[in-house]
Amino acid sequence: MSQAYRQEFGQGPAQEPLVWEQVTWRQGDGRYVFEVAKGGLHATLSSPHGASLTLPMVAWEGLLDAVTGARKTRTRGERGFPVRSGARWYEGEAGELVEAFKAGRTIPQLARAHNRSAFAVEAQLDRMGLWDRVARRPVVSGQDRSRSQQPLEVAEDGQAGAAPIPLGQDRR
Repeated sequence: MSQAYRQEFGQGPAQEPLVWEQVTWRQGDGRYVFEVAKGGLHATLSSPHGASLTLPMVAWEGLLDAVTGARKTRTRGERGFPVRSGARWYEGEAGELVEAFKAGRTIPQLARAHNRSAFAVEAQLDRMGLWDRVARRPVVSGQDRSRSQQPLEVAEDGQAGAAPIPLGQDRR
């Protein structure tokens, strides 16, 4: 852009871009120096141990972009999610889940066995009509789900408790 154009449209005088010719930093016992060669096409990184590496600026920019991307990218394991988190339940896996649940396995055991979160296991069992996510307990056969949404009963000692479960049924 010409100087006359900038002044005519209120952009003011041209500003020089900020150029770093040398950057120095300390890490541990040593001092590192990153120096851009005259002309700006190459740069050299010198380590405190006397080693140095000279590359074209394009390569340095690519390396910095790769390091930045690597720092942002985290695997599922690093984020704390199970490996199969978010994956669809296939039919055979859902069948195995039902069998193990009916055999008495707990939600945490099922979550570990299927590499999923406890929330995902509860949600799948809820879809299959075996778990009440509101009451966080198994659905008793012959009981409709609205019962689990009733208010807690107060026992004689003043403690609030869940609605009683018929004999022979246990809470999981």
